[in-house]
Amino acid sequence: MFDRSVLFVGAEGVGLGMLAEALALDCVRNAAGPMPLRVYSATTSDAAESDPVMVRAMQRLKLDTNGLSLKPLTLYAFAGAPRIDHVIMLGAKLPAATKLALGDTIDVRHWDITPPSTSDKDDAPGTRYVDYLRLAEELRTPVKALVDELTAMDAVAENPMANSA
Repeated sequence: MFDRSVLFVGAEGVGLGMLAEALALDCVRNAAGPMPLRVYSATTSDAAESDPVMVRAMQRLKLDTNGLSLKPLTLYAFAGAPRIDHVIMLGAKLPAATKLALGDTIDVRHWDITPPSTSDKDDAPGTRYVDYLRLAEELRTPVKALVDELTAMDAVAENPMANSA
């Protein structure tokens, strides 16, 4: 089993990376066999807390939120941080200094995602909640495709003769 990792990075400080991390973890936990990926999340902002409305939406979708927290992207550039193979930028740009610190061999992909506005903190009409539910469903397909792709890469790398017949 190869030890491949993916880091989902969101902007805006709402925890979009956390949402994608929870979706990816849901995919790998439902897969047969050992966990094929290490999955992490981060934000490009200085926000200390994720949007509680998003967390409620994640719980409604029965996504495991235990252990998830909003972490700054720079955390993954420190010595001793987990090795990251793939970075998925969710509507955010990867700062050049962070890319340098992560290394040249890292696979960086950009997904055009726009998080719901956090300007209405009360969310009285529930629009952000519904927007997060919609966004989770929108993200589910590309996240699952990514997990399948990375898992297949490991399967081929583990057994290169399996595909030669």
